[in-house]
Amino acid sequence: MRYKVNSSEGSMSVELIYDGVAWLGLALSNDGGMIGSESVIGIPGGVAPQKYYLGGKDTSAVVPMEDERQTLLNSTIELMNDQTVMKFTKLMKEPGEIEIASTGDNFILWAHGFDSNLGYHQSRDQFVLSL
Repeated sequence: MRYKVNSSEGSMSVELIYDGVAWLGLALSNDGGMIGSESVIGIPGGVAPQKYYLGGKDTSAVVPMEDERQTLLNSTIELMNDQTVMKFTKLMKEPGEIEIASTGDNFILWAHGFDSNLGYHQSRDQFVLSL
């Protein structure tokens, strides 16, 4: 994962690279857990990456946010040289969403699937990002 904080715009640009073909997800969490988190998910061959609510561990509980909350900028997911590359820019503070804290800790979750069909993750982990 590569990222850049765009202080003047109040946003963060992110690039995720996976060796292979799979859906990719990066989420913000209030407590480090999946349930209740808010994610950006990109699916190769589908629409541009979108924001999702992670309401549970079943795929049926992973749902796109409402259209008015789809505020990502420059969101793309591409297959390049046997890699899946997802890029997006997200506002750090949005009403009713988990804030990306410019000071302090941010609980980040990542995951990728077995292929380009959104479903259970092949791999996942979490980390704390302090900006």
